[in-house]
Amino acid sequence: MTTSPTLPFTATTSLRGDVVIYYVGTEPRMSPDQAVAFADQLYALAGRNSA
Repeated sequence: MTTSPTLPFTATTSLRGDVVIYYVGTEPRMSPDQAVAFADQLYALAGRNSA
């Protein structure tokens, strides 16, 4: 699992291939830049290119 200190959430895949999201921050809101970075992380886990 890769944890980024700039994102309040991180995602990884389980052994079964499910995407699992963990809350790791102190503030659950994301700036627009953080939201794009997190979306890119989810796309990568899903095996897709960025939107």
